[in-house]
Amino acid sequence: MSWPTEPLGAICEIVSGITKDSKKQGDNYREVPYLRVANVQRLRLDLSEVKMIPAKESTIASYRLEPGDILLNEGGDRDKLGRGWIWQGQISECIHQNHVFRARIRDGKAIPKWIAYYANTNEARAYFLATGKQTTNLASISKKNLGALPVPLPPVDIQESIVAEIDTQLSRLDETVTTLQGIQAKLKQARASILKAAVEGRLVGRVSKWDSVALKTLLREPMRNGKSAKTSATGVGVRIATLTAATTQQFTEQNTKISILHPEEVGDIWMKPGDLFVQRSNTPDLVGSSVLYTGPEDWAIFPDLLIRLRCSNAIAPKWMLLNLQAPEIRNSFKQQAQGSAGSMPKISQGVLARAIIQLPSVTEQTLIIAEVERRFSVLDQVEATVTTSLARCSKLRQAILKRAFEGRLVPSA
Repeated sequence: MSWPTEPLGAICEIVSGITKDSKKQGDNYREVPYLRVANVQRLRLDLSEVKMIPAKESTIASYRLEPGDILLNEGGDRDKLGRGWIWQGQISECIHQNHVFRARIRDGKAIPKWIAYYANTNEARAYFLATGKQTTNLASISKKNLGALPVPLPPVDIQESIVAEIDTQLSRLDETVTTLQGIQAKLKQARASILKAAVEGRLVGRVSKWDSVALKTLLREPMRNGKSAKTSATGVGVRIATLTAATTQQFTEQNTKISILHPEEVGDIWMKPGDLFVQRSNTPDLVGSSVLYTGPEDWAIFPDLLIRLRCSNAIAPKWMLLNLQAPEIRNSFKQQAQGSAGSMPKISQGVLARAIIQLPSVTEQTLIIAEVERRFSVLDQVEATVTTSLARCSKLRQAILKRAFEGRLVPSA
């Protein structure tokens, strides 16, 4: 079915928001809540953290949001371009910043959800990317180009019936996504339970008395921080792994950069099989997380945000890893991480050195590691299925919107 189209600017009044300025103050200003790009997600608003901004009464009146206003992001990361949803009056006197456009429907030509749903289709997103200003990873769209977005515009009664069907089908899809996300959370809990049971000797049964020893006594050489290095402009230099490589546990070429360092400047920070790396600085959830490197020898050097551990013969690297990943030590690292306001929390080598490691015999370590890997393998299979299903849900969401705006969405029985 083919409907006439009209530019978004002919259907809606489009307004950019308030510019943040720390110098705004005085008797003529008062603080009100305002929405940022982080609040405006795709097909939803995230109001878990709404910040305040000082503004004049005239500015508040100009930018005050009203129920039914459509909020669309100016840009940022490419996935944020044009992302948005509808304001429903959740917070009194809320305004919006200049990186969030407000589209307010004029003359009753459309209903808010019709516009908001269409702006989040792949077709609209392709338009935003084609007409927006782009750099390597960032993109932005002007008010003029946003206003030129061609929007299919059937009569309002048809819009209402199609939107009702979109709501129904997406609601069912959201229920499925919630169920799958619940399974993911349970899988994460299951992994933590397996690790806890492993280091407490409850996974295969403890057959001997275990020692509890400080981590520093189980290293064959002192722990090392990596090295900070700028990226080489010429592409000549030493390969250095990024923090992403440790976070994702994917030591691939995509997670490296070529540093300005030359081999003679590197010293003893080449990565070798069996090396353990602990993140000494990252977000609160990731600081202190650890990974075992099993790739080729001298493949790359490691960055300064990682601490390297090399185990003595008394402990298998995989057993050390299980201890470091178990809930007790992970929580301990998080609690001991320190950082100033606005900076990522950090842990020191001293925190690692004092961590208490459970030490069974090498034979028991081998048996428990094998059982953990067996159980994790089962969880991996389930998690892969859930991840695939979530990806299908994302594609199905776009398929529903595509059919809707092509006039092919059949109402549910």
